[in-house]
Amino acid sequence: MLVVDDDRATRATVRAVLARERYRIREAGDGHEAVAAVQAERPDLILMDVMMPGLGGHAACAQIRLLLADDALPIVMLTAVDDIASIETAFEAGATDFITKPISWPLLRERVRYALRAGNLTREVRRARLRELSVRRIAGLGYWEWLLSSDRLSWSEEFEPLAGIRAQDSVPREEFLARVHPDDRQRLHHAMERARDVGARLDLEFRIHLRSSDRILRVVGERGLHGEDADRLFGVFQDLTSIRRTEALVDYLSLHDETTDLPNRRLFLRRAAERIEKVRAENDRVLLIGTIDIHRFARFNESLGEGGANRLLALWGQRLKHHQDAGTVVEVARIGGDEFAVAIQATDGAAATAIFQRVLQALRQPVHLEQQELVLPFSAGWAVCPTHGHEAEPLLTLALEAQRRARAQGRDDLGAEADDALSQRRQRLLAFERALHRALERQEFYLAYQPQMDFAAGRIVGCEALIRWRSVEWGEVSPAEFVPLLEESGAIIDVGAWVLASAAQQAAAWERAGLPLRVGINLSPRQFLAPSLMEHIESALQSSGVSPGCIELEITESLTMQDVDHSIRLLQRCRDAGVMVAIDDFGVGHSSLAYALLFPIDTIKIDRAFVTHITRGRADRAIVRAVVALGQSLGVEIIAEGVENQRQCDFLEAIGVTQVQGYLIGRPMPPDQLEALARSYRREV
Repeated sequence: MLVVDDDRATRATVRAVLARERYRIREAGDGHEAVAAVQAERPDLILMDVMMPGLGGHAACAQIRLLLADDALPIVMLTAVDDIASIETAFEAGATDFITKPISWPLLRERVRYALRAGNLTREVRRARLRELSVRRIAGLGYWEWLLSSDRLSWSEEFEPLAGIRAQDSVPREEFLARVHPDDRQRLHHAMERARDVGARLDLEFRIHLRSSDRILRVVGERGLHGEDADRLFGVFQDLTSIRRTEALVDYLSLHDETTDLPNRRLFLRRAAERIEKVRAENDRVLLIGTIDIHRFARFNESLGEGGANRLLALWGQRLKHHQDAGTVVEVARIGGDEFAVAIQATDGAAATAIFQRVLQALRQPVHLEQQELVLPFSAGWAVCPTHGHEAEPLLTLALEAQRRARAQGRDDLGAEADDALSQRRQRLLAFERALHRALERQEFYLAYQPQMDFAAGRIVGCEALIRWRSVEWGEVSPAEFVPLLEESGAIIDVGAWVLASAAQQAAAWERAGLPLRVGINLSPRQFLAPSLMEHIESALQSSGVSPGCIELEITESLTMQDVDHSIRLLQRCRDAGVMVAIDDFGVGHSSLAYALLFPIDTIKIDRAFVTHITRGRADRAIVRAVVALGQSLGVEIIAEGVENQRQCDFLEAIGVTQVQGYLIGRPMPPDQLEALARSYRREV
């Protein structure tokens, strides 16, 4: 601290008293020396005499305040004058406190401690205020208040650029509602009425209607409970415009093909399912789902280059889109690299097939590209609802099977199989299900582990446990075949408990061997919603003795969005147990980025669908960058799945992905092989 006094004896005495308190003291003989000392080294506190030759205490205090622009620095004035005018002058100059002479030394020590505490508190309050303003600015948050007795609203300054109403103004509710988008106005009015009349919690999104562009706001508010607060609703508002625009872009890119701008397989199936519901309700129409596969399209890549081949696909897609615009086709999509799908609604199967034939006839015409006339040979297949089924995905599968049979038979197109063939396949499915039902009892399931590499560490830090089935009757069965059946039958609850226990035992064995790897375990939808899930998790942890931090539960984002409140509570319970949580297949569901901020998660896993073409697909790159930005803002790990080559790996590292998983690092393998790989793996930089 800086002691400023023209009397050397007073300075020496003050130094002696305060040095015993372990303060570091610097001295100045007048106001000019004090200003110079502050410029050289900022003190934590200044003790300043008022009456000094040259630059007096009041003037020096004022100069120091201007120099530092900091009202949190304590400046205590030492004066023999105790009249009110002198005290007021000291405070006007910027003094924090004053002590009269002769000085009471015990009082000086206490006043110094008090001044330091007050200065620290002022700085902390200022930092907290800056943090609050920063958080509000970044998140687009502000607060609002509704005075019920006068029916007027007021808000913080963040609202002004959104609605053009100054923060210091309070306006009647009707004037505020007039600025709300007409389509949202009545909904917001009713919600506010319920909050006022029955005390309901207000939580609503709406648009503020502006000339330039609409803004999307979310308001949350609750009524006060006691005293004057009972006449008010308090709450916060958030500007969600940027978040909703990002969500819309991510959603569009994840549901549309970049090359043709047509819907992809996921969106096609969703829309086809909606059409099927209408067909079943009307009961006098059919829906045909047709697929078209271009033969040997790779040769166009070789002859035209990737850019020319993509333009060819775009022209092909536009031909199909023309039929949709004309009303003969209700849905069009690109469902694979060189595969397209259409949905046709008609009065009966014959009419739908006739329309499909006209579409195929148009596709047989040459395509003109860069002064070339190109003919694209193809095969096609179709299936009809309700003749061949009532669900979109099985109908699409039947159409694809018919398409492959048509190509094998050298035909352009072929319909789905007749009922007798379907019956044979169903009989085979029943036998398959019987074998699956006995698989757990027969100990036919086993786990394989796929490694995960951390870029920063340059080594294997974790793995994903993947269930496999080696059946006595059916041999090695793909999880894509048996996992959906386990889920449908409900057997996934018991099998999932076995996976949890087995993976935990393996993680514990690795941990005891000095190799603490994080083991990811997938939770199925039924398993996630089952009341017994936490019991199974705690049992696996207790019986294995593994450190909870070595276990990571992987839940798909679409699953968490089914019941957001339940998901948050359950994931928090998992975190409280010490278990890590990952959101799997991120980007392919229907999530809200705003909800993602609420989930207590440690890891986001990017679906392999966005990694496959990341080095040459603009849409995939945009989606991955958006997910990485979200993960960085949440402070969580980002794992990219499906990494198969070094170019993908290098690109993912460059944009901020922290870990990768895929065939480039290692295929799913037995535990002993993974242990050997983890001990020997060292990434070359």
